[in-house]
Amino acid sequence: MIELKNLYKAFGSNKVLDDLNLKIQDNEIFVILGKSGMGKSVILKHIVGLMKPDQGDVLLDDYHMNTLEGIRLYEALKNVATIYQMGALFDSMTVAENVGFYLREHLTIGGKKINKSDIRGLVAGALKLVGLEGIEDLYPSDISGGMKKRVSIARGSIYKPKYICYDEPTTGLDPVTALAIGECIEKQQDELKGTTIVVSHDIPTTLRIADRIALLDNGRVEICADPLTFMQTKHPIIDEFNASIGGDLSLIKRAARRNGA
Repeated sequence: MIELKNLYKAFGSNKVLDDLNLKIQDNEIFVILGKSGMGKSVILKHIVGLMKPDQGDVLLDDYHMNTLEGIRLYEALKNVATIYQMGALFDSMTVAENVGFYLREHLTIGGKKINKSDIRGLVAGALKLVGLEGIEDLYPSDISGGMKKRVSIARGSIYKPKYICYDEPTTGLDPVTALAIGECIEKQQDELKGTTIVVSHDIPTTLRIADRIALLDNGRVEICADPLTFMQTKHPIIDEFNASIGGDLSLIKRAARRNGA
């Protein structure tokens, strides 16, 4: 479980997080929505220890992330993967080398030792799961933006972390490719049975994949609910969200499937 307690963060006179409280349960896809500049990515950076709060506490299981440095922070992050907005692939490495980077460095998956000879097959399996087969020997410059994002998902999930954090995974993608990325996120969640945290402003994809949605506004979590309850809540920003999809709540799928509907 991840919990943010009474979090404050300011950059000069710009107060980004203002007594923010948030609890993310195990085994769910949790999406944080909000307008640009509201601090969504700042929350992710606090969760993974890249940023420290001015006040408050960040709990990741038994770790107090805001107090950790060096090797202790490294230990806490063994079970966390971050999928960055632009993919953050290594340009000088092939797709296979990118996806297998963690395995080559640590020779472990889920805490279990593996052999170097296993890596090629594990990489192929991870790429197949995100719908990319036979591209192992290509370089990032050889593939499209949507493919790069799927490669980064394969790289982040191959070592079976408990938590996967996605920072705006569908930014800059056309609707069809965004849908494919959403399906990849769902597949990874179903495969790993872990916890997925997504920062986004993409309403259609959010409604398809989320178990719960939090609305970030004015430095705080204004609303946190399942997709249907969320979209039926009266709030100016949610009214804008509804208008952007024409009130089409048929997009809400995942919650129904989770409940066996």
